[in-house]
Amino acid sequence: MKRLITLLFVLSCGFSQAQSFDHIVYKQEVTPIYKQVMQGRIFKESIDQLNAVRKKYKMLYGEEYLLMSYCYKELGNDSLAAIYAKESCSVPTFDMRTTWYIKDLNYGYISTGFNEQNMKLKDEGFEMSMKRYEAKKPDSLLAVIDSMTHWDQFFRTQLSYNPEDKKFQAELDSMNRRNEYLLEEMVRKIGFPGEKKLQLMEFSSWFVLVHSAGNEAFYQRMKPVFLSEVKKGNMSPWMFASWVDQHQFYNKLPTMYNTQVGLKDDFTEEERKQISKNRFEIGLVDLEFKNLH
Repeated sequence: MKRLITLLFVLSCGFSQAQSFDHIVYKQEVTPIYKQVMQGRIFKESIDQLNAVRKKYKMLYGEEYLLMSYCYKELGNDSLAAIYAKESCSVPTFDMRTTWYIKDLNYGYISTGFNEQNMKLKDEGFEMSMKRYEAKKPDSLLAVIDSMTHWDQFFRTQLSYNPEDKKFQAELDSMNRRNEYLLEEMVRKIGFPGEKKLQLMEFSSWFVLVHSAGNEAFYQRMKPVFLSEVKKGNMSPWMFASWVDQHQFYNKLPTMYNTQVGLKDDFTEEERKQISKNRFEIGLVDLEFKNLH
């Protein structure tokens, strides 16, 4: 515990939390374009809109560059599709989950039929992404999170084998308090360990995050902090939504964002509209795209 806290203190000296703009507002500007592209099949106008957003904010997230690449693919321009597929890997922020629930928004589909030159461009993007990840050396931060996740899984596994053993329950409760303390200290000192800091390994913090949602005091204390991290661009809207939905699940309350797998999916029209509204408010791509395939 002391070693992890010491390492966390050292890490706090090396990270900046500068906020140049509200990332939720940014995402609210681009999320309607997904529906326009994937359902309306409107490509050229969508490219123009994405370029306008890029000019305004001086950037796009990786998933928006991938959306632009998809538009060019559908317009039959493989050269530009390859260029923007490469570009999608050149930025530090890329929520890969977008590609999970939008069927065709993935590199495999976009690169279908690419010639050797275009395929090389796409591959160069992945190589650049790996080099950037290695250059940032997030290993020490990842070591803290890996340790937190290891003990989280260890004590949960022990308890699952010995559900009546009070010793394992006590150890699990102690581990939860330790992880919650470390997570809060981490977020307050260096910001949420998301795409900007861990990039390809962002999902490593998910297990610790969702299990913290069972502590009501921690949830109420950290909810505004996490929402602020979404605005700063440190925490993806999906990670925030998943944490909130896990809290709802623990408390047998209706889902807010429909991010939990295997739960209710037969929503009324009113419920779907409310979930869509909730998702838009944090800049999360709309619910209906999860059901496109």
